[in-house]
Amino acid sequence: MEWIDFNPKRRRIRCIGHIINLSLQSFLLARSKEALTAALNATTNDESVDMVDHFAATLAETISQQEEPVLQGKRPKSTAKASQKTGINEDYTGWQGIPALQKLHNLAVWLRSSSLHSDSWRDAVGLSLGIDNATQWSSWYKVIDNAIRKKVQINQFLLEHDRELEDTVLSGSDWDLLAKTHAFLEPFASATLYAEEKCSSVSQPLFLMDALLFHYESAKVQHSQPGSMDTRMLHAIEMGWFVLDKYYTMTEDVPVYAAALLLDPSKRLAYIQQNWPRDWHEAAIAGARDIWMTEYQGLAISKEPERRPAPLPSKKDGQLSFLFRSIEVKQKAISTDSDNLDSFINALPLEIDCTPLEWWSRLEQRAQYPRLSRMAIDILSIPSESAEPERAFSGARRTASWDRLRITCKNLEKVECIGNWLREGLIVPSGEGGLGLVCNPLAADDGAPTDVSLQDD
Repeated sequence: MEWIDFNPKRRRIRCIGHIINLSLQSFLLARSKEALTAALNATTNDESVDMVDHFAATLAETISQQEEPVLQGKRPKSTAKASQKTGINEDYTGWQGIPALQKLHNLAVWLRSSSLHSDSWRDAVGLSLGIDNATQWSSWYKVIDNAIRKKVQINQFLLEHDRELEDTVLSGSDWDLLAKTHAFLEPFASATLYAEEKCSSVSQPLFLMDALLFHYESAKVQHSQPGSMDTRMLHAIEMGWFVLDKYYTMTEDVPVYAAALLLDPSKRLAYIQQNWPRDWHEAAIAGARDIWMTEYQGLAISKEPERRPAPLPSKKDGQLSFLFRSIEVKQKAISTDSDNLDSFINALPLEIDCTPLEWWSRLEQRAQYPRLSRMAIDILSIPSESAEPERAFSGARRTASWDRLRITCKNLEKVECIGNWLREGLIVPSGEGGLGLVCNPLAADDGAPTDVSLQDD
């Protein structure tokens, strides 16, 4: 049996969607850093779909037993100075202690309690409010977003039903807090969508977390100003920052994260030098260099690579784009590097019109960097979220049903790849006017589609 040298700690990629969710669960629910630490410790080894549920349940159990701590966490990585204590001494219990959010929750429950209520709401407002839940922060964002969009109609509805709703009527200060919360959560919603794009990769998590940590710090400064001081928002921001920073620190143990940033032609070493403190640079470079030297530097140069599909347009919108521009490398240049990691990352970044993976997959890049392109493609092919791998595993299990267990791993891989290419529109069946599955376009002089057998050679 062949021995496989595998270090799970150095190769563990965490789902950025889960990380954002946990951070904002803390923003909405957490009472103290002690409660957060207990919840994080309980879910450290749980990367399953139930991780968020586990975290929320553990957090809910812990906050009822813990008091506000006097700890001051050390900021290992961020774009600003270490976060300071907010100095809040009040008994904070998450959204239940915020009147505006509690009223909105009670209103959503009241609407769900009777079809008469929901019918009258639909006639008056014309938009379903939705309802929050304890495991998905986005449910709160959607409820708040719907409420703000229909603020005038909702205020009128609350006035007409003030006897039934009693203390659920939203005041001016309540609407102000909802607006602040919505503005704070908007970049996280955009970040989640950005990470869910088809072309997302492991080069995004550190970039996203840098931007979101910058957002946390900016929001803290904003809500600390005289005249706009909001202690509850400051406390919630501190709780959310604590969890996001905790997961940011964990990326130090996985060199692929920093390597993905360094291999992004639009960032390279200049991004790290611009946005990270000097004492973090060498560790990030050393991790990427270790991967290069042990796995790719000695590779035999392969034959001329095949061409890849045209690049797909990227999507960035809202406050998230502004945050990206705030930490974006300003200087750009044209690359003349050789096939070497150090020379590539030390060159100035390039302006690219596609994703980093698509840039490396182009024929000219693979010809200029035959070994480095292999490393870049292997790393940048790693998705930033766990949804796609989970779909692949589920699909493979359906393909390898109990009456087809003799299918080989190689053929199973072929079936799943072809299915994915068909779904993504990368290949079009010949019966629908496409070329079918083409292995070598030059093989058929008459232009007829090339049939590819799924049998092993």
